[in-house]
Amino acid sequence: MVGLSLALLAGIAAAGPAVSATAPRPGGAAHAAVPVQRYLDLPLANADGEGAGGVHPALPSDARALREALEAVRAARLAPFRYRALLWQYWLVRAVDDAGIDLAGWAPARGVEPNRRTVVAAYTYYGTLFLNHPELRWAGMANMVGPSFAAGFMDLGTVPDLAQFLAGRIISQPPELRDRLPVEALDLAGAGTRLGDVQLSWFAERLLAMQKHIFMDQATMHAAYLYGGTAATDEMRSAGLIDRAAAASWHAVADGRPAGIDAAATQLLSREQNQIIADQWDRMRAHLGPVGGLVTYALTLAGSVSVPGARTPAQYAPLTVGAEPGVLSVRLTTPLPAFDIADRVRRWDYITADTLPACLRLLHERPAQARAVIASPMEARIARERLAARWPELTAHLLAGWGAQARA
Repeated sequence: MVGLSLALLAGIAAAGPAVSATAPRPGGAAHAAVPVQRYLDLPLANADGEGAGGVHPALPSDARALREALEAVRAARLAPFRYRALLWQYWLVRAVDDAGIDLAGWAPARGVEPNRRTVVAAYTYYGTLFLNHPELRWAGMANMVGPSFAAGFMDLGTVPDLAQFLAGRIISQPPELRDRLPVEALDLAGAGTRLGDVQLSWFAERLLAMQKHIFMDQATMHAAYLYGGTAATDEMRSAGLIDRAAAASWHAVADGRPAGIDAAATQLLSREQNQIIADQWDRMRAHLGPVGGLVTYALTLAGSVSVPGARTPAQYAPLTVGAEPGVLSVRLTTPLPAFDIADRVRRWDYITADTLPACLRLLHERPAQARAVIASPMEARIARERLAARWPELTAHLLAGWGAQARA
């Protein structure tokens, strides 16, 4: 597997939580040497993951130094909120070390190719968490969905080609029906070559930032739970890094009841989609007026599905429009999706009605297949979801999926 460190395989699989990571030790000479004040009340300067590195530039990226500082501020009996940046950085460093990721070099603004290894390592890390600890169901689902998301930002450069291909089909429709198509579809069909590399690179950077933002939130909770149990996730709650619902999810995982584990995975997924990256989707959709909407709609239209048994957005909710010219009622069925994946309400409807149930069915009913998928190389799975591999299938769908019906 890509990006696995010996620390992850040996440390996680071995014996369970490491008490020293979360339990404060009595203050002593070692603690006295730590300049506690420098770690207090630091702002969460990179909370959304859009910048390079970790939570705050003043914090070290060495796990041992962070642990010593953390033990010192705990020994001083300070409120966790005051050292929340330090606490978050510590668990983030533990996670990236286990994943084999260079935190300092993780910079979404550098673009897709310089971050490619990191993208693969992050999704592989989620899979390893699940394979070693099947109760970490969110991690297993994140690994299965990851190839679709990664392929999306790797293929943004093909949006003009998709726009030109779609334009011919839309132009050929009757005007009274064509005019009733959503504005995103019409904008995409009319975009042609107006989308330059610079514009598309901005969107790719935002998608890369979303992936990092999710890792900074979810991977840190997973690392805290694995190495410190619910005491560690409760400390994150006391520090204001996670909310009550997220903290309760980890207690449900610790309880070990299957229904509670499923509910915890669903809650963590809701946190990911509706709290962590929802604003970033909104910003993408609103960027440069209609340009943002046509790009996010193109992602929805071309979106793949890397979860066995799940459907693409266009398969889940195909767009149908109707018109009544004169005495006729005309209805047009299209191969286009009826929603934009950047719409937080429709996105969550789609996830909870299709993708999430497909993941849970696979995990419960075909666990061996699920583990085989998750254990398979991430690079190969991403390659299968790229448009280069799916273009014949997608274009055939866009050509054949139109149908008009008329009634008197």
